[in-house]
Amino acid sequence: MTKYESYEHKKVLPEKSSQNTITGSPIVWLLLGVCIGAGAALLLTPSTGRDLRSALARGYRRAIDGVSRSTHQLRRRRSNLISFRRSS
Repeated sequence: MTKYESYEHKKVLPEKSSQNTITGSPIVWLLLGVCIGAGAALLLTPSTGRDLRSALARGYRRAIDGVSRSTHQLRRRRSNLISFRRSS
């Protein structure tokens, strides 16, 4: 009997890890808490619907602008790295 034949009939099952579950991820819990807190703040705010909508629109525009700026900076850095690599 060879070394590999002795393992033919044994079933090896992968161990279940609790680290990959959604309940064990602290980032998921953090994001869930942020969403719940933001929802509660919106419901309990003493402003009118119009003010609330305009504040949400401003926040949305700010977030989109920030993502746009960050994406532009990453593209610029990537092109700088590519040109640096080509010249090396």
